[in-house]
Amino acid sequence: MVAPALLALALGALGVVAVPPEGPLVSLSASDAVVRMPFKVTCSISRAVPATNVTITANNRSWPVTLSQDGHQATAEVTVTERGSVQLGCTVHAGSRKLQTNTTIQVFYVPVPLLNVTNTAKAGTELRGQCSLPPGAVSDIQVKVVATGHGVLVDFKKPPVTFSLLVREEDAGGRLVVTCEAKMFPDPLRSKSQQIHVLVKPQLDMELCPPQQNWTEGQDGILNCRAKGTPEPQVSCSKDGNFLTPGIFHPINRAHAGTYLCRATNDLGTAERNVTVWVQYNASVPLLPVLLGTLLPVAVVILSLAVGYLLYRQGKIGEYRLWRRHPRPDAQPLRPQGGSAAAPNGSAAP
Repeated sequence: MVAPALLALALGALGVVAVPPEGPLVSLSASDAVVRMPFKVTCSISRAVPATNVTITANNRSWPVTLSQDGHQATAEVTVTERGSVQLGCTVHAGSRKLQTNTTIQVFYVPVPLLNVTNTAKAGTELRGQCSLPPGAVSDIQVKVVATGHGVLVDFKKPPVTFSLLVREEDAGGRLVVTCEAKMFPDPLRSKSQQIHVLVKPQLDMELCPPQQNWTEGQDGILNCRAKGTPEPQVSCSKDGNFLTPGIFHPINRAHAGTYLCRATNDLGTAERNVTVWVQYNASVPLLPVLLGTLLPVAVVILSLAVGYLLYRQGKIGEYRLWRRHPRPDAQPLRPQGGSAAAPNGSAAP
């Protein structure tokens, strides 16, 4: 049995109808042949033959031919869909003569490798997998495993092979792709790839969620707080039981000032951060409201006291004068504040 690595060989010169001293009139050669992979078939024509028409066939099927400028070399690109023996032929029409040559080649098959790895992984954990070949693959095929951002995990060797890598946060967002390559040297390779969906727990950093934020009363303000993570975390902020949605503009007043507790949550957990909001406002007070609200009540109080005092004084003076006109026998005279007592007969006391 012929070894698989020797199945695809360049074809040598083949016999033709007439063989001149300088060599065959028509020769046929082919590059390595792999199932479902295009390969070239070349038909060389001696300069002694004035070729007018060239046909190249594979298993009795004709393929488009490209003829060189000098007309002495024809090339066709051939693809076969099944492995095994393939009959190649070249027919050259030179005037009334028809020259033919043919040969048989063996086409081998490099299958798509099997990649066994999960499509989801958490950042900070180890991802493990295996690369192998389907049953019936020839033993000369080797496999290689690579991952974007991590380089070669396993270089070419006989399958099956196992591999592992540490999943990082920077691998999130569709950046991590693991590829298994199968190849029989020096022929083309076939590969199988798997994109890894990397999960990352929520993170609230100072760039996306600043701990100090300044607003201005009377304007529209926005609470800036976003989180990293996969799946994308949901962020909510609250102060004294009142929730304020981040990323949305709100009319600002000084009651918004204070410290908010912001939480970012996804399937992997929760992250928290305190955000202090300062609200700037105009502290100047109008003069007229101050006068009306402060000085006017004071003036009213003073005026009320003055009026009360005058009424009280007028009452005392009237009472004294009434007593002077109609004194009672047993009554003592009223003494004005600061004066002397009056005698019973109405005369002044000594």
